[in-house]
Amino acid sequence: MSAAGTGFDPAGWTHDYATTNGVRLHYVTQGEGPLVLLLHGFPEHWYSWRHQIAPLAEAGFRVVAPDLRGYNLSDKPRGGYDIKNLTKDVRGLIRALGESSATIVGHDWGGVIALQFPIDYPKACDRLIVMNAPLIRSWYWGRRNYPNNLYALTMQIPGLAERRGWSDIDQTTRRVFTAVSSDSDAFTDADIETFAEALKQPNALSSAMKYYRSIYWPDWFLTWADRNKRITCPTQFIWGKEDRAVRLPFMEEAAERVDDLRTVIVDDAGHWVQQEKAEEVTAAMLDFLAPASAKASSQ
Repeated sequence: MSAAGTGFDPAGWTHDYATTNGVRLHYVTQGEGPLVLLLHGFPEHWYSWRHQIAPLAEAGFRVVAPDLRGYNLSDKPRGGYDIKNLTKDVRGLIRALGESSATIVGHDWGGVIALQFPIDYPKACDRLIVMNAPLIRSWYWGRRNYPNNLYALTMQIPGLAERRGWSDIDQTTRRVFTAVSSDSDAFTDADIETFAEALKQPNALSSAMKYYRSIYWPDWFLTWADRNKRITCPTQFIWGKEDRAVRLPFMEEAAERVDDLRTVIVDDAGHWVQQEKAEEVTAAMLDFLAPASAKASSQ
């Protein structure tokens, strides 16, 4: 499912590219209407939103699911993986798509970027949906998340995690998706293979780990001035209750920064909530986005 190039996909998706902030990003798109950007996490790519793209498009939205910087078919530069540059990528993508603002949806690392985006670019964020993702300043910092932060700590030494934990990409990909999932049956063998193959793209695995290598330096310092800023756009948190990686206290901490918040807790779902409970998550998203869809239809 990682397209060889641009063009129409049998599933109804169109694959294309956009240049933003000095990188060329591959994305999948479907539909017309208000722009909705779907930002994936680690170790994923656009395919993690396979269950949501068509329903959102059918509801009247222009859905775009990019491969983030460093992933799958997008460019993999040596640098630029700090949080400020990542939100700049998103801002540039919105402009490259001919829009001035969008609804931002993010899960895992995509959710970290999504939480930072309305702080950096408040006028460019119409609505915000975040799934199982912490604020950048609270992820893997200090004893609070020990021992869940050990895998991120091992990534701080370039090459170490790649040689040890990820020496067999196929095996480790399967282990990662099942370890923090409440329902391992949510992923077929073909799904796991799709994620693994994307990580085998040249420099993809090391590039993805650079997100983690930026957490302690420079992200902590780059966001120091933002530590008391608030998210003012309408926001929805969707959280897999059984997530052992990004637990409910992270949601509660992030909620303290949001002025207009709806929260949806999904029972019997782990970290990969939009894939484990696809129908429930999609329904919650559509309910939250309904006012935007109705507004667009009336224009």
